[in-house]
Amino acid sequence: MLRSFLVAVWLFAVAASPATDEARRLLTGGQDAQAFQRVEAAAGRGDNDAVALLGWFYDTGRHVPRDFARAAELYRRVVRENPSVQWRLGVMYDLGQGVPENPVEALRLFRQAAENDDVNAQVSLGVMYANGRGVRPDYVQSMRYYRRAAELGSGAGFLGVGLLYQHGLGVAPSASEAAAWFLAARALRDSRAADAFAQLRLGPAQAQAAVARANQLLQSYRRRERVTNPAG
Repeated sequence: MLRSFLVAVWLFAVAASPATDEARRLLTGGQDAQAFQRVEAAAGRGDNDAVALLGWFYDTGRHVPRDFARAAELYRRVVRENPSVQWRLGVMYDLGQGVPENPVEALRLFRQAAENDDVNAQVSLGVMYANGRGVRPDYVQSMRYYRRAAELGSGAGFLGVGLLYQHGLGVAPSASEAAAWFLAARALRDSRAADAFAQLRLGPAQAQAAVARANQLLQSYRRRERVTNPAG
């Protein structure tokens, strides 16, 4: 089942203060050292957004050696007020990155972030319920969270729904419905969706029907993307 947590893109979900806005501009310009200095100084002055971003530097190994323990320490300082940090710290507890592996604590943090509609947390809850991490497997709940992530624009959310249909988990198995959700996920640029679709080995007529269904899904979820060619 789906088990993937992206870290690098998380930078843009962190709340912004003047110092972190400036740091982002410096990072975009390739001035990593200057960005780190600004963030480190602002964090020392008590800027919580800068504390979170400083954690990101250590989390990703950008400019500094990667240090999950240091990242987790920084995240814990600001976790109460930042849904994105709640999600990322939850991932660290789930995977045992810089902290002892603790799926129950991960689940608690994901739920906390999901209450504020953090899209990554919605996906992660879908994963936890599908895989029985920190909780008994519950595919109805998994579907609920994947669909909510899809509503929030997550390709991973569409992919997760497709996997549940593919394997008949909590729903009747349906290759055609799975294909449609995979194609919608691909339109939203989920890198795993094309392979998931290819594994279904649909015939041309089935593939074209899946295209129509995928576009219907994207329209119902109010996405501007459109599927045109499943073999592309």
